[in-house]
Amino acid sequence: MPYRLSPWKLVFGGLGLAAAVVAYLLVFAQEGDADWEAFKAAHHCQSVGAQAGNNQGGWRCDDGEVHYRWRQQK
Repeated sequence: MPYRLSPWKLVFGGLGLAAAVVAYLLVFAQEGDADWEAFKAAHHCQSVGAQAGNNQGGWRCDDGEVHYRWRQQK
């Protein structure tokens, strides 16, 4: 008799794989806070949220770009 996967095993297996990928990214992703702080100071970056008066993430810098941080550190 051939082995059959039930739909629930596929769903929970997919969710488990997704959870493992997210956990890997949270643990092993390089944040580069020291580099970001130096860049922010050197390029006079201002918070987009502070300029617009809202919760938008991002930093407008004197290089003409808006830089986004994936964890949105302040």
